[in-house]
Amino acid sequence: MEKITRMSNELKDWIQQTLKSGVNPESIVAAMVKKGFDQAFAYSTMLRILNNQSLKTVDSNQTPYMYESIDVAKKGNIITTTDREIKVLLKMDKPFITFLDNVLSTEECDQLIDLSTNRLQPSEIIDPITGEKKAVPGRTSKGAYYYLNETSLISTIERRIAEITSHPLEHGEGLQVLNYNIGEEYKAHFDYFPANQIDKDKGGQRIATFLIYLNNVEAGGETIFPKIGLSIVPKKGTAVYFHYGNSHSQVDRMSLHSSIPVLKGEKWVATKWIRQTEINPTRKPGVIVTE
Repeated sequence: MEKITRMSNELKDWIQQTLKSGVNPESIVAAMVKKGFDQAFAYSTMLRILNNQSLKTVDSNQTPYMYESIDVAKKGNIITTTDREIKVLLKMDKPFITFLDNVLSTEECDQLIDLSTNRLQPSEIIDPITGEKKAVPGRTSKGAYYYLNETSLISTIERRIAEITSHPLEHGEGLQVLNYNIGEEYKAHFDYFPANQIDKDKGGQRIATFLIYLNNVEAGGETIFPKIGLSIVPKKGTAVYFHYGNSHSQVDRMSLHSSIPVLKGEKWVATKWIRQTEINPTRKPGVIVTE
């Protein structure tokens, strides 16, 4: 079998972010070799990255991401759902990001936290090279995962997200609730999958994220978009929606984001990832990469 000797932008970004999260270079190289990369190529690539040298990627000349019209952007400054009026606090076009107020009530936030407290498990990611689930130093939180429509509260939240975004409920993964304590974070990452991890039978690529803040954080815990210098402070009941996939199957690298460490108090969020197409309804909620 021919060894891999090409590097994509996504893999380059993953290596750089994994190094920043504290994983040693030798482990990353070993994972690359296990996945089928040529050993000499893997080591030389790592050395170039460590020495901040330029690195040619197979998609370095790729067509720039094509921004398209987003349905939620056409709804004005007040978005009306079946049961609420959502206020638009911030909106950006490139990348598309909108910050929304009054997405959940205080009572709904408290109920979702109470529902999730006893089912929290250490957060993991899917390694973009090996495809294996694992814990990493750069993601230090706990999570709870829900089936679609698992409870009446979950159904209400999912329906509201679908109405806000105009994406069918069936295109969304099961809701995930995350809890960050003091010092916990999720370093810079993309929510979309590397090309080798896309499963067309399970909804295809992720194209958008809907992130709801369930409490006020006393200090720290902001969601940062480092490529555009945007920082969003958690506010109970608000949500940030960002869209990073288009109809040409491109993904927007400007959507890189992180959850910075909590400095005081704790942080609770609920995340909904949206796919290109309907997800297999029998699929159980997975443990996969995002904030």
